[in-house]
Amino acid sequence: MGLLDAEIDANFYTLVHQLADDQRKKSQDRRGVERQQFVCTQRIALRRDAGVPDESEFFEVRCHDLTRQGFSFLLPRAPTFHFLVAAFGAPPDTIYISARVARSQEVLVDSSGNFQANPDEMAVINDGSPDGPQRMYLVGCSFLERLERPAEAAQMVGVGEG
Repeated sequence: MGLLDAEIDANFYTLVHQLADDQRKKSQDRRGVERQQFVCTQRIALRRDAGVPDESEFFEVRCHDLTRQGFSFLLPRAPTFHFLVAAFGAPPDTIYISARVARSQEVLVDSSGNFQANPDEMAVINDGSPDGPQRMYLVGCSFLERLERPAEAAQMVGVGEG
């Protein structure tokens, strides 16, 4: 791994640990893993083979939270896949991490982005308006490993040579 890639990795993991440590100080959550809100748009792609999928296979998802072990995001339908690759950050500093879907739960998301579990128990009528509540799926994933594009690996081989 080249010096630049090591620095990018260090910055990413520092961010994850900082968010988790901040949350631990504030959290009343009794789970074993501390969660930090991570409301932003990132990209994911289904993982069909080893390595990073082609850029054309990635699509945007709205993330919800982040831990040292994984993250969650919203989808309009229940996931039909078990493995994915998440692209965190923007080129040229994108970090690709493979992940496994650990759980999926239907939620109701309102126009402000807040959501509640168990939408069937709520007396809310969705008239289909864009501002009305929307049924979505909160998908929780566990990180598996960091991935590199073949071109990045080839560049790293040449970094220390010469």
